[in-house]
Amino acid sequence: MTKDRAVLTRQVKEASDIVAVIGGFVPLKPAGMRYVGLCPFHNDHRPSFNVDPKWQNYRCWACGKTGDVFTFLQEYEKVSFIEARAMLAQRAGIALDGDQGPNQERMQQLEAIRWAAELYQNCLLELPIAERARRYLGERKLTGETIRKFGLGFAPGTWDWLVQQAGRSNQPFDVLEKVGLISPRSVDAGWYDRFRDRVMFPIKDSSGRVIGFGGRILPDAPNIDREPKYYNTPESPLFSKSDVIYGLDQARAAAAGVGYLAVVEGYTDVLMAHQFGVPQVVATMGTAMNARHIQQLRRYVQRVILVFDADAGGKGGVDRALEVFVRENVDLAIASLPAGLDPCDLLVQQGAEPFKRALESAVNALDFKLNQMLELERVNGIQGQMRVLNAVLAIVAAVPEGANAEAQQKRELVVNRIAHQLGLSERRVWERLGELRSSRREPDSRPAETSQPSTSSAPALPHEREWIELLLAEPSLVSKARVEVPVDEMQHPGLRKILDGLYSLYDAGETPDLDALRTRLDHPALASKALELQHTGRTSPADRNDWFAQLCAAFRSRREQNSREKLRGDLTTATDHDAAIELLRRLRDGQADSDSKRAG
Repeated sequence: MTKDRAVLTRQVKEASDIVAVIGGFVPLKPAGMRYVGLCPFHNDHRPSFNVDPKWQNYRCWACGKTGDVFTFLQEYEKVSFIEARAMLAQRAGIALDGDQGPNQERMQQLEAIRWAAELYQNCLLELPIAERARRYLGERKLTGETIRKFGLGFAPGTWDWLVQQAGRSNQPFDVLEKVGLISPRSVDAGWYDRFRDRVMFPIKDSSGRVIGFGGRILPDAPNIDREPKYYNTPESPLFSKSDVIYGLDQARAAAAGVGYLAVVEGYTDVLMAHQFGVPQVVATMGTAMNARHIQQLRRYVQRVILVFDADAGGKGGVDRALEVFVRENVDLAIASLPAGLDPCDLLVQQGAEPFKRALESAVNALDFKLNQMLELERVNGIQGQMRVLNAVLAIVAAVPEGANAEAQQKRELVVNRIAHQLGLSERRVWERLGELRSSRREPDSRPAETSQPSTSSAPALPHEREWIELLLAEPSLVSKARVEVPVDEMQHPGLRKILDGLYSLYDAGETPDLDALRTRLDHPALASKALELQHTGRTSPADRNDWFAQLCAAFRSRREQNSREKLRGDLTTATDHDAAIELLRRLRDGQADSDSKRAG
């Protein structure tokens, strides 16, 4: 590598104003010397997320998230430090040399799948072998502009088209296997293509990087009866079907303007909506809406509209939506389309206006379910009313009671609305909800799909914490610190990792500062803590040399205390009289030395 990593990190950070970067993801408003907005890392109701342009950091006073521009991208985009730095470098126009750090493998995988996406698209647009695919897409009324915008491609029906292309381009076969594009042959040596005779839909993350593919087999494919209609990239280090939202990279800007995202079921539904001028549309990957989807969508909007046709709306989708509505802090609504028409068909047959009207008239998920049930039971009197009550409350009862404060507020809202709609007292509704909860007999009542498990340990000793604050604020002291305090004297595991990194940098002849340390901190939470400690050290009014001397004394004092405790333990278990006398003498001498130092 021709450039020093720490120098590159500093260059990228200096070129990436934190207000500008975060403001591209979270709406920020000036508030005095800082900027504030809704925190993207928890269910924030009021602006508790502060961004400080002076110190180039952020902090949420509600959930405690803190860090710098790198940490924000790591947490927000779920990427490594190396990837976050590369994203910011690209944004700033800074060229990075190849980095052989621990995330190089992931970068190779992203490059391999990007290479394949370009090949597939070039095949679709240029090669005679893709004529059937072009004709199929034309029959589906997709324009060339839409095809190019979403990067559609074609995988030829031969078993080794991509394998041959990889051989000519020196693409590593093992990397292509890891990202789900090829597989080893079971009989002979070699590889074969996993996607064959399929229109290829690149699946991208929210930043627009290709992480997987969906392949739609052509209707006239000779093996159509033996193959699935749609075939996705298998689970890989880049792709997890239950986490991905298709089209989010294209929809998020439009969503900020209209205030919501509409969720449909298929790739072509998304493509046709964008083609007809309704770009705030995305799709899940054939999976039910879950908490991880909601967490992603809430980064951009507070309102989510699920789109069902009139036939599919009562087949479980609405029930799952209502459970999400109760559990998560999101305004979830249901848009119903004419029976038998999906969004793509509706747009092609009737244009954009009916689809837009459906989105504009979307109904709150709870009201939709209540109205749906009341329509079914309207002639059944009191018995029908009780079936409506039980059907809706059964969904609410599925949400663990201890989920979070927002879920509790949602339950209270649900109970109030049910009572009002059915003409019942809230007390009766609460009683019935309790009965349904008891009858479920759930073996595990812990909240489902919570955020990452806590990685915190016991609080650090004050002098250990201050030692790291001082060294991060004044890297020139690391050389002296290396002599005074060995790594193994640091009891707190997180602080010990930071200290070991600083000492290792010094031993390697590199500048032992936080910019150089970042590539060695593999956990965003630890990097955030290091930034917080550095900020505390930098803003401390203490003279740093005096502070260093005081902390060295504190470590020596603890060292002596540990020695005395060991001597006392040995003295207690000693069976030899002479050995016991020697231990007692050493204990008294050590105490006298300690008293003398304190008196001096």
